[in-house]
Amino acid sequence: MAAKSTPNYTRGLTLIELLITLSLIVILSLLAVPSFNSVLHKNRPEVALKQIKRQIFLSRSYAITHDKYISICGLVHNKCHKDLWHESLTSFVDTNRNHVLDADEQVLYVIDRINIKDELSYPRHAITFKPDGSLKGLANGTFVYCSFDYEGKPIGLEMSINNAGRARLRDTKRCKKRI
Repeated sequence: MAAKSTPNYTRGLTLIELLITLSLIVILSLLAVPSFNSVLHKNRPEVALKQIKRQIFLSRSYAITHDKYISICGLVHNKCHKDLWHESLTSFVDTNRNHVLDADEQVLYVIDRINIKDELSYPRHAITFKPDGSLKGLANGTFVYCSFDYEGKPIGLEMSINNAGRARLRDTKRCKKRI
């Protein structure tokens, strides 16, 4: 009986198959990039404000547990500035409650500056928590975050902080379109 020979197949990819596959991947990627940028643009305000909210909660908690005054602000050259909330936000132990980071005071948390295309505002120089967790000066305030797409169209989100130090997020129409 003669042995049956089976055909010998080699498995592999031809150059044409590889080029077609890569071309399809590139085309699909190029179609997805604009919509991905739109998703990032819509999520930036929420992500940034949730980071700030977390920093506020951690700072409030630290004030209560360590019986200290804690300030949060846009700190530049160790001093809080009302118009620099878009810079890195710093929480620090503010022993003398002067909104200045002195040599003997400890930095607790730092958030990097927001996206350079965006705006963040808050109506006060700093948020200061007293040792009981309440806000110093009984000052409510609202963070307003405006994110702008490549056409200058804004998406806004705001976060209100009440006297007890609790924060609430909601959409806002306070952002003006850029020209």
